[in-house]
Amino acid sequence: MFNSFRDYPIHPDELVILEDVLDKALRERNLPIGSEEADELARKIIELYQSGVRDPEKIWQMVRTV
Repeated sequence: MFNSFRDYPIHPDELVILEDVLDKALRERNLPIGSEEADELARKIIELYQSGVRDPEKIWQMVRTV
């Protein structure tokens, strides 16, 4: 039985949404994919999603403050 959102896999359609948020954040910060900062942002986006934040706009707003 699943105990938290972290126990659920991220499905391909959900991953596309998270990639869009990451792409938007990278463009805003002028960061290349593969940079350490990009990796940190990707981890934060996934962490937020797995903690239960499902709205891409809310995730976007939250990572803008990181």
